[in-house]
Amino acid sequence: MEIGQIIDLNKIGERDFEPLELANALIKGAPNTVASWGARAWVKNKGLWLRFQVSGHHHRGHVYITLAYDDTFTLYFTSLKKGKIVDKISNVFVDELVRTIDKRVEWIDIYNG
Repeated sequence: MEIGQIIDLNKIGERDFEPLELANALIKGAPNTVASWGARAWVKNKGLWLRFQVSGHHHRGHVYITLAYDDTFTLYFTSLKKGKIVDKISNVFVDELVRTIDKRVEWIDIYNG
């Protein structure tokens, strides 16, 4: 799936993972950051993807997280209404997930102090 396409939920996700565990890790590991995205409406699908809605400075829509065969994550950022992919970030390691999502959804330079 590429930028500009409507996301096909049957074509994303390469391998199974535990979306609920990942959601809990994101929320518990960086509660203030995840809250700053306005993250809500968390949905998982058969262990192939995790989706949540955000309302940040840079993106208002859905974020999909899938696990690739090489143990990295792929992030899809889509519009709310039609599910058009507006950005895709591949090869994200688990310890980079929050920072990568934050930079795409919410981060502004004023946060540097």
